[in-house]
Amino acid sequence: MLKTICIVIISFINVVPLLLLAENSPKNYLKAHNNARAEVGVKPLDWDPQLELHARKFVEKHIADCKKAFLDESLASKYGQNYAYSAPPQTAAEAVARWVKHKHNYDYKSNSCIDGTINCLCYTQVVWNSTTFLGCANVECHNSGASLTTCLYHPQGNIPNQHPYNIH
Repeated sequence: MLKTICIVIISFINVVPLLLLAENSPKNYLKAHNNARAEVGVKPLDWDPQLELHARKFVEKHIADCKKAFLDESLASKYGQNYAYSAPPQTAAEAVARWVKHKHNYDYKSNSCIDGTINCLCYTQVVWNSTTFLGCANVECHNSGASLTTCLYHPQGNIPNQHPYNIH
């Protein structure tokens, strides 16, 4: 009986990381992004393994202390970037939902964030019309029981004096 319980527990422990990986698959990131894009009539994104590789390097660079993660200037010159630190850890869909939630801060008419901050820029990057490729990564942080998620976008969005999408 004890042997059976141990095997079940060990099996469960081995399966949990696989379930977490499945929740952070390209399919999950794309679905969350493309649902938001469909709401404003923007074409869906395609997954780019090269962007995923860059995103993976970014999150792994900060895995020891995710709270210190901030935009990477070497990436910012080439790609759009959203990132989210979360305790407890979050899935791909939850991270993207946090960015999309800032939709209410965006005013299309003035093409700016309503509250005078930059809080809507994560949302506008998600729905940026000319962005066609996406690559994301997620890690569980070593120091805080949290996770760090980042997504890279190409071509980058949030171009000054341009709207993220057109209202028809």
